[in-house]
This record gives sequence, structure tokens and C-alpha cells, in this order.
Amino acid sequence: MKIPFFKNTVTNYFSMFVRLVQGILVTRWLIAHLGEAQYGLWVMLWSFFSYALLLDLGFGVAAQKVTATELYKKDIEKYNHTVSSIFLSHVSMALMILPLTFVGMYYIRELFHLPADATDEYIYFCREALLLSGLAATIVFPLGVFPEILVGLQKLYLRNYIIIISKVVELTGVIFIFAMGWGLFKLLLFVMLIMGLTQLAMMVAVWKNIPGFRIRLAFDKEVFKGIFHFSRAVYIISIGRMIWERGMFLLLSIFCGLAPVGIFQLGSRIPFLIQQISQPYVENISPISALLYSRNRTMHLAQILMRSIRWVNFFAAGATVMVMIYAPRIILLLFNVEDDEAAFICRLMVLLVYFLLVCRAIPEKFLTMAEEHRFLAKIQSFESIFFIVVSIIGLLIKPDVLVVVGTMILTKLIGTAGFVVPHLIKRTNIRLRYFILYSLFEPALLAVSTGMVCYWQYYFLRGQIHEFFLLALAGISGVLIYFPALYFMMFDHAEKLRFRKIIGKFTGKLKRA
Repeated sequence: MKIPFFKNTVTNYFSMFVRLVQGILVTRWLIAHLGEAQYGLWVMLWSFFSYALLLDLGFGVAAQKVTATELYKKDIEKYNHTVSSIFLSHVSMALMILPLTFVGMYYIRELFHLPADATDEYIYFCREALLLSGLAATIVFPLGVFPEILVGLQKLYLRNYIIIISKVVELTGVIFIFAMGWGLFKLLLFVMLIMGLTQLAMMVAVWKNIPGFRIRLAFDKEVFKGIFHFSRAVYIISIGRMIWERGMFLLLSIFCGLAPVGIFQLGSRIPFLIQQISQPYVENISPISALLYSRNRTMHLAQILMRSIRWVNFFAAGATVMVMIYAPRIILLLFNVEDDEAAFICRLMVLLVYFLLVCRAIPEKFLTMAEEHRFLAKIQSFESIFFIVVSIIGLLIKPDVLVVVGTMILTKLIGTAGFVVPHLIKRTNIRLRYFILYSLFEPALLAVSTGMVCYWQYYFLRGQIHEFFLLALAGISGVLIYFPALYFMMFDHAEKLRFRKIIGKFTGKLKRA
């Protein structure tokens, strides 16, 4: 099976770009046309919708894995029973959303913190909006299995095409709704409808790409038991990750107040953005790992993993060095804020994110699909408990945002360097020395040399020119160094030949023109 790695990655990034632009435009229009109060209601409704995804219980990843191992080619009936059991589990979980929605409607005043003078009409409107959101979540949630199946099929590009079309249609519809002067309720109804149609389109794509695929309204207990052992571990991993990612804000709020929460949020925005930008590339690793592991092609898989880590390191190291140098200027340009503590936190967090991208993200994807989900669940549980306990002890001694940041770094350093990376090397028989030199050291060395050039520019030009031009100059310098290095360091022989061929065609067209 030929893996469309390049097409998947490029369409992943294009989809992310479309969603980003669409999200910015829609947010601006929502605030302008609805006002802050109704925009706040919109945000709350989508927050509840997002929390409903916690009911997935890891079954979506299980559907991705069973598809990636190509069970549908070996035994289509068993595959249908497996996916049907996952789908019906999603249906049963979705049915829990409605009672929770009705409870929320009853306590709507407390839930949305409505003012005491809120009219009965406005309270009724909020209840209707919450009911619509709950009904949409109930209907759409079970269909979430189909995007995961497309990922397992190595057809992320199909999923991305559907998402891109969906977002363009949604953007057009929002423009029309505001042009007609319609309000929040019709907007919500339209967006929920588009979401449902998007998931149905993915279901159709799955049907067309898996001959004989059927959803059977029959629950197989034995199949479910096998799925549950895997999905339970995946769910523990996701909950542990959420505790680690979201718990920091709660701890800071309780022990330090709201101002440090804002400072931490300000300092961590750019590092987390770098982490998100890497996800479209890293997402390819899960289905590839499941497929090659099921075929027992360990050596080939080890080569892919090392090369993938090298690629992630190549770009993440460059971004990390730039943020380390220009953190105060970037924060000033983006948020119009000058804060030394936020800049220091930004530098610490970008180092942590870089370490996790290079040493944790890809190994974790591989180990999840290589039957090491229980091991990862234990590590994630240990990290969550360790982080909460040590943070609380540290904050009781000294309530400071750096206590939480330091505990975050220590937690992930122990879990990743002490357990995850050694387990990856053991399972794949990767030579440690080659891994360190090829995947870790060489791309980082290039980033450091680039950073020396950029630091020289920063040292002599800061305060002399506007932040935008200073950062633009740094970006141009980085590109001029990184693009030649991309060819000589990152491309293998076949990729160099392909690149030369593309350049030859392009220059030939220019000459003819």
C-alpha cells in the first residue's frame, strides 16, 4: 500500500490554514453583529459541545487503529462488527448528552451566570440555544467515528478536502445570515447543520473506500471487550494530558490569583502555537505505525520514526531559537504588551514544547499503536499525579507562576527521558548513538548556527527599527539559511532527484514564456 504522506501533510496544513482564517473572520463578525453578551453565549455553547467529546472514551482511536491494520481487507465481516460496536457505543454515550442538556436548561441561570434582571424571554432564548446545541451534539457525536476511519485508511487528504469545503460553505452562510439580519439562533442552527453534513460526507467517503463496509445494528460483546482494553488506556492518556494542560490554570488561579493566570497564558501562547503547527505532520505517524507494526516491519518503521523526528526537529529547533531570541519583541508585536515575566515564561515554555515535539510526540504515537497503550497510560497517570502533588506543595511554599512552570518541565523530563524514549529505543532496536546524532544533534546544530546570525541582528538593531521589520528581517535570514540546508541535509537521494526535476520543469516553462 502506497502511503500518501506528502499529500496528507500538505492538505493537513492547508486545512489548518483555512480553519484559522475562517475562525478569525467569523469571530470578528460574531462580536460585531451579536455583541459581547451573545458572543459569550456562543462561546459557552461551543465549550459544552467540546466537553461532550470526552464521552468518546478512546473508541475513535480504536477505530483508527483497527482500520490502519487493514482488517477490512483480511476479514470484512469482523471489521464491520468491530466498527459497528464502536458506533453503537458512541450512540449510547451520545444519549447521555440529552439528560445532561435538560439538567443544564433547568439550571440555566447558574450555568451561564445570568444577571438577576434577565428577562424571561432572554432566559427562554438561552434554554432554546442550549437545547439545540445538545440535540446537535447527540446527533453528530456518533458520526465522529468516520473521520477516524479515514485517518486509519491513510486518506487524511479526503477528510481535509471535506473540512475545507465545509468551512468555506460555513463562512459563506455566516455572511448571508448576517446580511439578512438574522440572529444567534438561526446562526447556531446553520452551523450545526453544516457540521452534521460534514460528518455524513465523511461517512460516504468511508463507504466508497471500503468495499463491503456496513454498519450493523448489533452489539458484539466479545469484540467490544477487545476494543475496550485499548480504548480505556487511550482515554486515560487523553484525560491525563488534559489534566496536565488545563490543571495549571486552575492551580495558578487558586494559589496565585487571576493576574498570574493571564501572564502565563500570554507567555505560553506562542509555544503552544508552535506545538499546534507541528500536529498536521505528526498526525501521519499513528496510522503508519499501526500498519507497519501489524506487518512486523520493525526496521522500516524505525527508519520512518527517526526520519520523522529529524524533520520535526529541523523545523521546531529553528522556531525555538527564534522565540528564545525574540520573545519580548514577538509578544509586543502580537499582543501589544511589554512584560519581562511573560517573556521569560515564553522562553521556558518554548524549550519544553521543543523537547516534547522532538522526544515525546512521535514516540507516543508509535507506542500507542504498537500495543504499548497500557505502558503509556501508566506514565501519563504518574505524570498527572506527580504534577498536581508537587505543584500544590511548591505553591504552598511559594505561590509563584514559575513553580508551576518548573514542575511542568520536571514532570515531562522524567516521564519522557526516563521512560518513553528508552522504551521506544528498546521496541524498535534503534541505535542510540545514531538516533542522537541523526535525529537530535544535526538539526539542532543548524538551528543554533541560524540563531547566532539572528541574535547578531537583534543585538545591533533592537530599538533601532520597528518590531515588525526586525522580526521580518530575522525570518528572511532564517529562510535563506534553512532552505539550502533543507536540500542538503534533509532530502535523501530520491527526493533530491525529484526536486531537481520539478525545478527543471519550472525553469523550462519560464524559458518558453
